[in-house]
Amino acid sequence: MSSLSQHSHQSRRLLVFIAVTFGFTWICWLPLLVNKQFSAGVPVLPGQFYLGSFGPLLGALASVQLPGGKGLRDWCNTAFSITFPKKWLVIAAGLPLVYGVIAVLAHAFITGSLPDIHTFGLTSDLPPQFNLWMTSLVWMLTFGIGEESGWRGFLLPELHKRYSLVTSALLVSLIWLAWHLPAFCFNESYLGMGFGVIGWAISLTYGSVVLAWICAGSRWSIIPVIVWHGIFDLLTGSDQAAEVMAMVCSMLVIVHGILLMRKLGRSGKIPS
Repeated sequence: MSSLSQHSHQSRRLLVFIAVTFGFTWICWLPLLVNKQFSAGVPVLPGQFYLGSFGPLLGALASVQLPGGKGLRDWCNTAFSITFPKKWLVIAAGLPLVYGVIAVLAHAFITGSLPDIHTFGLTSDLPPQFNLWMTSLVWMLTFGIGEESGWRGFLLPELHKRYSLVTSALLVSLIWLAWHLPAFCFNESYLGMGFGVIGWAISLTYGSVVLAWICAGSRWSIIPVIVWHGIFDLLTGSDQAAEVMAMVCSMLVIVHGILLMRKLGRSGKIPS
């Protein structure tokens, strides 16, 4: 296959990925948006916000089967492989937990009290009977698997065929940012950010670098980044996190991302 043909096939895969990813998610979120902004009373499914998280997964499933793609079986064998070095699973779980411990201490220092242990990590977006473990599972099964199957499972390695790991991660972050835009018109967590959206965008950008580092080190298996994403969302997406914890976790991700960019930029190597 000529390089021109390869480039054409890759461009088509990327366009299909973006169209399916954005199309599914934004269609799922549209009723929530019009209900919030215009009190339209459009019927919605329970957990419809979380349903929209599967857009990137569907985008990946559609794209890998196009000409030049890996095919569904090979893609699944790579993206969901369990043969990666297990230290990356420890890193992926440990990093957000470290962020969380520092964030809890910062919360206690700034507010004068520790977060309420009975509601820690919980969100009003989910039924009130959900406990911490149920909420964790929801985050990992929706925005963990749903997002990471697309962003790191397909888009990052596809871009990395043409660009460096850091450049690919930054390009992923731009698309990832745009994908979230409708949520700022209906979701309370996003609506309440105000000017904090700038910090959120910066954190997401550097978070993309952190996740690219983990994914590449995991030989492109997305299992570790699903764990990272789920734990991070649990900590920052909870109702309590809006006061201090989300901001502190985001700042730590930014610092980590900056350090990684310098390291990866100098070495130009994929971590092992």
